[in-house]
Amino acid sequence: MGREIRRVPPDWEHPKDERGHYKALYDNDYESAAQVWEKEYAEFMALSPAERQDKYGCAHYWDYDNPPNSELYREEKWTPEEATAYQIYETVSEGTPVSPVFSDLDLLKQWLVDQGYSEKAAKEFANIGWVPSMTFTPQHGVRVGIHTYDE
Repeated sequence: MGREIRRVPPDWEHPKDERGHYKALYDNDYESAAQVWEKEYAEFMALSPAERQDKYGCAHYWDYDNPPNSELYREEKWTPEEATAYQIYETVSEGTPVSPVFSDLDLLKQWLVDQGYSEKAAKEFANIGWVPSMTFTPQHGVRVGIHTYDE
């Protein structure tokens, strides 16, 4: 949970629901997510009932991992050549955008500075690509989100 930088196409417009709110989406397309689930399900089914219970703690795979819900994934599958831009997402839910789409990381970092983050925090976040919602250390106390990268 926190913030992450996702690669998106330059013309990406995150889908909205009927009320105009962003739909929470995982950073994957539905078909790819379904293929991964089906592969893992087949591996589960190849085990004996006793092995399933020992390894997964259940008799049915859907008790261990639910099949992907098409409402929580993109319809489009992007190639790396298509997803050349950057966008910041909150990941407390499956993910909704909290920034515009940027053509490069320098523009993203400048936007973060313009939003009140330090240059150090913006640079570290852009380099790492992810930050938790909150951190705590005895030296610095509670730090929230991207401010985690401040000294």
